Amino acid sequence: MVNIRLVNLTKIFGKVAAVDHINLEIKDKEFMTLLGPSGCGKTTTLRMIAGLEIPSDGEIYLGDRLVSSPAKKIFVPPEKRNIGMVFQNYAVWPHMTVFDNVAYPLKIKKVPREEIEKRVKKVLELVKLSGMEKRYPHQLSGGQQQRVALARALVMEPEVLLLDEPLSNLDAKLREEMRFEIRALQKRLGITVVYVTHDQAEAMAMSDRIAVMNKGKIHQVGTPYEVYKRPIDSFVANFIGLANFIEYDSLEKKDNEYLVTLFGGRITLRVAPPLKEEGKTILIVRPTDIDLFKEERPNTAPGKIVRSTFLGDIVDYLVDVDGQKIRVQDKARTIYKEGEKVYVLINHGVLVKI
Repeated sequence: MVNIRLVNLTKIFGKVAAVDHINLEIKDKEFMTLLGPSGCGKTTTLRMIAGLEIPSDGEIYLGDRLVSSPAKKIFVPPEKRNIGMVFQNYAVWPHMTVFDNVAYPLKIKKVPREEIEKRVKKVLELVKLSGMEKRYPHQLSGGQQQRVALARALVMEPEVLLLDEPLSNLDAKLREEMRFEIRALQKRLGITVVYVTHDQAEAMAMSDRIAVMNKGKIHQVGTPYEVYKRPIDSFVANFIGLANFIEYDSLEKKDNEYLVTLFGGRITLRVAPPLKEEGKTILIVRPTDIDLFKEERPNTAPGKIVRSTFLGDIVDYLVDVDGQKIRVQDKARTIYKEGEKVYVLINHGVLVKI
């Protein structure tokens, strides 16, 4: 297997920089997710790795091999990169059986018949489609069609597997099941995976690391825990999970931490310094890092329930504290009603640059 290096990678369409001088190293056997909103450049980046788009500038390395560099006039075509790709719409042939769909790239390469049968059988076992070789796509569920696309990408025994939002056409329950199946398959094969999605829950559940993108640039690269718990800026904090942006009263540096006071000095919080130095600072607090109480306690501020939404195991609240609306998600042990007075306790916060 191989690692992947993107060096100042750029793609310009007209006057728009879809991908703007990004640098990223994807480790051997790593599951890396490119995460961001529509139009952020993640799919274009994936297509450049695959060789389906030619970069405007920069370099792409697969292992030690330079496969794309406009400056050096190097461009290795897709079929010579040993990469498998699964598209958003699966792209399975409706007139071919499962076996023929999976075997198609091997037939194009003129692999011997016996070898084709052996490899197709092996990969169908991997994706749990054994016994369905003679079925046609219209006889399969959405999840099974997605497995066919996966099997076709894997049958060539690629060094790298690229997946472009492969679960977006599935219903919510099946999408969740397939997350774990793809991740388990990647671990079993020990293959390098680059996965594109706009779904932050999907990225958090599957990835070793996440590269958060916006407007053609990478804002932050880190483990799911790192980008959630210590976002580098307000964009990452807002895109990864739910976040409250809270204006603070004062900020005092103390050793390697900061003391933040909130809501007229009623709450004091110790927080780590921001990861970026320049720019205005704001406090980020996740809804799950806030507790609500009926009675006043130390380091709490009074508030009023504006909205109360029961979601089963949790209750989602909107609380007004000194004119600031704060989202709180609490376990459904005590359910507060709209208009009820509560006291807010903040357990954890993060300073970020706007």
